[in-house]
Amino acid sequence: MPPKKDAKNIDVAKGFEELEGIAAWFEQGDGDLDEGLKKFERAMTLADALKTRLDAAENTVSEILKRFDASDD
Repeated sequence: MPPKKDAKNIDVAKGFEELEGIAAWFEQGDGDLDEGLKKFERAMTLADALKTRLDAAENTVSEILKRFDASDD
């Protein structure tokens, strides 16, 4: 699994698009086990990176809101 710092560089839209493609591949149900394992690992790596990226965005939004809330006092 790539280091967490790589999550900063992931394009969120492309990451979700790739996950959708992997899900569609699995839904077809006609792949082989080795390829499925590789795709599953890639999906887990993508999901982890996207979660890290989205958590960071949420934290940034919270910090911005706190700054503006504090300036209202």
